[in-house]
Order: sequence, then C-alpha cells, then structure tokens
Amino acid sequence: MNSGNSPEWLLTTVSAVRDLMIKRLEAESLDGDAKREMEMALEELDVMWEELQGQAALLVREKERYAEFFEYAPDAYLITDAAGSIREANQAALEFLNAPRDAVVGHSLSQYVAPEDRVNFLARAVWRTRLQPREREALAAEFSVRAIPLKKSGVAGLCWLMRPIKD
Repeated sequence: MNSGNSPEWLLTTVSAVRDLMIKRLEAESLDGDAKREMEMALEELDVMWEELQGQAALLVREKERYAEFFEYAPDAYLITDAAGSIREANQAALEFLNAPRDAVVGHSLSQYVAPEDRVNFLARAVWRTRLQPREREALAAEFSVRAIPLKKSGVAGLCWLMRPIKD
C-alpha cells in the first residue's frame, strides 16, 4: 500500500484494518467460505484505497493549479484575516506594494495605506485611496473586498483586489 498524498491518520487506519484482516486470514480458524469472504473484503479495501489515492492526487493537482492561478493572476490580490492582517499576497500585489513576501504577509494592510488616508480607508466598502508602497511615492489605488466565508463560524477572512488608478 502506497501512502501517496493521503493524510497520515487515514493511512494508519487503513493499514491497521488491513493488517488485522491479514492476521485473521492467516489464522487457521476460518472455514472456506469465511476465508473467501475475508479475501474479497481485503481486495475491496485495496481497490478503495487505490481510488482514494487517485482522488487525493487529483485534489493535490487542483490545489497546485489554483495556487498558480492565484500567484500569477494579473491583478493584485491580498487575503487578510478579519482584523486586516495579510495572510496571502500574490506576485502582482508584491510588485504593487514594492515589497518582498516576508515584509507583506503577517503585517497589517493598513501599514500600506498612506497615513493621511487610513481613517477614510477603514470607513468605506469600496475604496479609492492612495497606497504607500515601500520606498516609492504614494499612488492612487482602488480596492474592492469580499468576505471569504466559513460555513459554520462566519467570516474566515477577506479577499482584496487592488488596482492602480490611472490619472
């Protein structure tokens, strides 16, 4: 059995069930019909495991595809928590903010808003404000935002789209 991309707990559980079944098969106490049923169940378990592995590999590929789409999207995207701390930033956002990833992720979005615009920025739903990239002149930008919901507990974070405003 190959572990592939499955969660460790699932691999451990399936392996334990499989080992128990094999030990039971090796025991001489099973009659012919019970032994055949156990062998068929073991074969079904192996087939289901292979199918799960295929689905896990597909999910990993889809996650990688989405991550690449996000990272190389032509628009600047930021993901923040509800308090405004940046959790993710794509390449366009890093270029827009003129900052490396480690100077953006984990920091507050408000630190990139020009100081004189911060109060107004926090009071709106669609924002036009001046952005203050690192070591560059402030520039006009438009932000739009959408909540990223969690089904049970409400808002998980915010997805921000940033666009420069051409004068």
